[in-house]
Amino acid sequence: MSSHKAQVVATNNHIEEDVTLLIEGTTVKCFISYCPYELEVGKTYDVELTLNLSDNYEIERTETIQTLAEYTNRGYSYILYGDLRNDILMTFTSINVEGIHYDHPECNDHFIKLKVERIDASFH
Repeated sequence: MSSHKAQVVATNNHIEEDVTLLIEGTTVKCFISYCPYELEVGKTYDVELTLNLSDNYEIERTETIQTLAEYTNRGYSYILYGDLRNDILMTFTSINVEGIHYDHPECNDHFIKLKVERIDASFH
């Protein structure tokens, strides 16, 4: 797993696992899977991102060449666009996607569209 620098943009007073992060210029709403300390809005932290996929996740090769994270307005769900390079998805940042290139070898070394249930954030 790779570590990223993420600035906390917002936290949720009602759901303590809910955090909005700014990572490499992209704002994403994440689910906190691990955090041993209290987060402060405006501060930057080291974070590992993990994609949580449904059992029948949607993936397809696409001609789009812009990396981005598109929020679906459903919980923590996103559609990610990026280049699949073996077990790394180069989207708004590099994210480990171990297993996807084995399940979908036709997508390896291509630009893809991937629907994810949520992006988990683990703070160090």
